[in-house]
Amino acid sequence: MAPTKHILLALVEDKPGVLNRMSNVFRRRGFNIHSVNVLETIETEDSGRPGLTRVAIVVSGSAVILGQVRKQLEKIVDVVKVLDITTEDVA
Repeated sequence: MAPTKHILLALVEDKPGVLNRMSNVFRRRGFNIHSVNVLETIETEDSGRPGLTRVAIVVSGSAVILGQVRKQLEKIVDVVKVLDITTEDVA
């Protein structure tokens, strides 16, 4: 059985080195990153704070270990929030 693909969406501070620290968490846990998409957020009244970036990461692996990875990502100082937005329709 092939590992399940998961999509993590992170809201991070727009600072140098954040993506490197995030990828190191996946490397240490042995997760292969299939794709990364980085998008600067647009500052609006509803967006909260300026200077934030959204990072979408597609990885495959165990949901249990991915939960641990998510908790480790949230401990990174410049990471504001991490969500698992995986649905069953992910190919």
